Amino acid sequence: MAQIPDEFTNLRLLPEDIEKESLVRTMKDFASGLGVRCKYCHVGPDNLQGMDFASDEKPQKRTARKMLSMARAINGELLADLATVEEDARHQVVSCYTCHRRQTKPPRHLVRVLAEAYSREGVNAALDEYRNLRQEHFAAGRYDFRDRTLNSLARIATDTGNTEDALAVLEANQEMYPDSADVEAAFGFLYLQTEDSEKAEASFRRALDLDPENGNARFGLSRIEPAEEPTEEKKEDIESLCLW
Repeated sequence: MAQIPDEFTNLRLLPEDIEKESLVRTMKDFASGLGVRCKYCHVGPDNLQGMDFASDEKPQKRTARKMLSMARAINGELLADLATVEEDARHQVVSCYTCHRRQTKPPRHLVRVLAEAYSREGVNAALDEYRNLRQEHFAAGRYDFRDRTLNSLARIATDTGNTEDALAVLEANQEMYPDSADVEAAFGFLYLQTEDSEKAEASFRRALDLDPENGNARFGLSRIEPAEEPTEEKKEDIESLCLW
């Protein structure tokens, strides 16, 4: 463990008279949020002995100050304004962990990561990327591995005219989420896209068997079996649905 000095110098944002215990706790929170050790920001050897905590040599330390200033502005000013209209905001604060999830760089939106892999190397590469990330990070909460993530990738494939790729993505999604009404509904929309109304209807009905209130499936069926002209209120409900 690093030898913590009894007196501190070069404190820019933390109080100059901060107690040792409080400083150590703050530093541990930073390290935990990014999944790093002292030497990530401070100059010193791997064994953490003789660390030069005052040095500003490493850019990571300078960046940390900017990030701390940003977090303070959010917690002290922006969230304070929200608290006047939202009761829950009074109890919310952001920290390193909020964005970084114990990684030195915050994890990116998973759909974007998969879309880029799909664009570069095709559907198999995108699915491999998903499985690898899921195996490594599933328990850590760093990415959104819920069923709608792959549904979104399937929609991207469909929008570019690659319905076979979309089908492969949905089949992989179904393997992981066999009881997902949203995945079944996504199959329905894909079949609507390929003008196979029989398969589309079967998929929407399977979705409703799993979740009788599933809005996507109900909307999909209305595309196959149009009823009376929807009211303005109903149109707004339809527009608000997150299809796929």
